[in-house]
Amino acid sequence: MKSGWHFIQRSGCLALLCFPSQVWGDGYFLQADAGQQTQGLVATMAQGAWNYGLNVANYENGTSVSTSIAYAFPIGDIAVMKVGPSLGFQREAETWSSPEPGVKFSVERFTPTAFGGAFTLAEVNTVDSAWFLLGQISWQVTGLGLELSRGGSDSYRETTLAVSKRLSDGPVSLRFGYKLSSEEVFFGLNINTF
Repeated sequence: MKSGWHFIQRSGCLALLCFPSQVWGDGYFLQADAGQQTQGLVATMAQGAWNYGLNVANYENGTSVSTSIAYAFPIGDIAVMKVGPSLGFQREAETWSSPEPGVKFSVERFTPTAFGGAFTLAEVNTVDSAWFLLGQISWQVTGLGLELSRGGSDSYRETTLAVSKRLSDGPVSLRFGYKLSSEEVFFGLNINTF
């Protein structure tokens, strides 16, 4: 089921962005998510303005892999724009597809609040005509986060609600969520050094 792959791909990358310390913050993000129909791994690293991403997922009938490189441009104090090349390919019925090159573009904004912060993001990718919207609220003292997202492409539509909980003061968080369109519960673990 491709909807699971696209959910993992987007949510994994976005979890990295939900608590940015600064536009040029160096660090890495690793995440594993597992549901009954889908499992995925996300790895992201940032060095200066450059961002590198790798996503691998198993879904009901195959495997998907996606990579990207993006450069970040601050839009004053309002938001951050990221743009760069992407590449995706899939395995279905034991056959790998030819790589599909594309361009990924996103605009994101993090707003500090008295209790933590609010994060919003809009993203488009020419690979599979994908798009994604996300809103998240985080509570610094409790380490809790609540997010609502909606995404789609030529082959899927998905609406997702997720909750995250940071463990102590370290970089590790647990995630739990529900995909409304797929009617699937998932669990996750991530490590975020940003």
